[in-house]
Amino acid sequence: MMSAIRITKQFSFETGHALHGYDGKCKNIHGHSYKLAVTVIGNPIEDTTHPKYGMVIDFGDLKKL
Repeated sequence: MMSAIRITKQFSFETGHALHGYDGKCKNIHGHSYKLAVTVIGNPIEDTTHPKYGMVIDFGDLKKL
């Protein structure tokens, strides 16, 4: 049995908003940049006939989630 491993995928995204009725700078539309790190821990697939042998999760599947 393979040991559990940790996989981390970093996502970056932008958002924008304004605070309606606010009397400060945030009353105007402005944006923010964010970085999100998602970590998955698990045992790799051990079935040598499986197309994802050795993976905990496919990054494409993680991105869909």
